Amino acid sequence: MLLVLKSKKITLPKMQLFLKELRRELQINNCEFFVSSFEEVELFLEKGQAEIAIAGKPLETWSTIYPRKVGEYKSFAHILSLVAKGKDIFFIDQFHEDAKDSSDAAKIIQMFHLATAGISIPKTYYATTYSDYQLKNAVAYLGLPIVIKECHTSQGAGVFLAKDSASLKKIIHERLSVGEKKEIFLQEFISNNYEYRFLVTGNAVAVAEKKIRAKTEEFRNNVHLGATEEFLALSTINKKFSKEALLAAKITRVQIAGVDVVEGKNGQPVILEVNSCPALTLDSKISNEINQLAKYLSTCETRKK
Repeated sequence: MLLVLKSKKITLPKMQLFLKELRRELQINNCEFFVSSFEEVELFLEKGQAEIAIAGKPLETWSTIYPRKVGEYKSFAHILSLVAKGKDIFFIDQFHEDAKDSSDAAKIIQMFHLATAGISIPKTYYATTYSDYQLKNAVAYLGLPIVIKECHTSQGAGVFLAKDSASLKKIIHERLSVGEKKEIFLQEFISNNYEYRFLVTGNAVAVAEKKIRAKTEEFRNNVHLGATEEFLALSTINKKFSKEALLAAKITRVQIAGVDVVEGKNGQPVILEVNSCPALTLDSKISNEINQLAKYLSTCETRKK
């Protein structure tokens, strides 16, 4: 079946006329089709899996997908095109495979590439409008509490914790009602008291630290929000954590990366984020981050000569 995707659920007069004429011509060609919108698309991510539902139906329902208009949902169109390609679903047009936000703010795209590469991430749910139906699906998939993340923020800003369904709905609707357009995704909450931050430079992990939460009422481990730093010798950390951090940086193609890693319930590393502009401790008596960064940059410059 053919799927025609609009950008919005609401259908304006010009789109109504287009669909009327298209329906007539498709019927002549005995082509069955269905109309939906990006506001009815849901993304479910976890290690090794990326599943998409549209209007409550699995992506495999359709053999061809034609987004008539993407609008502001370029990131979702990019992800959708790649998932469709992996399932041998014909997606029109192919340029969507390349048309993505390559900035550090594209956190949901980053989560998608990490998950499909087999990296452990928190289970992740993404939609564009978060209707009551979608929020119910998110809670069923992630469980409570749920971490709410805005795609275009840093240093812990735009990250919230919802302990129940009512607060989840309230926070999301408040953030989406702010004047500036926001993209939001949801993740399972992995209980912890600290996380690792690995500074990756090129093909090596250069520096490791623990970011330890100091405030009992806070769930984020950002130094900007009061967490303390403990810099560690790499030899004292289980190698599987630094190895996973290095792999995550390579998958996301970030050569100077601050990779945040937390220990999951099974003791395995879970990647929270790969930062392309990591905050660095500038006091050389505490941290050798600037020293390691300078070494890497100098090496890069030497290669050019």
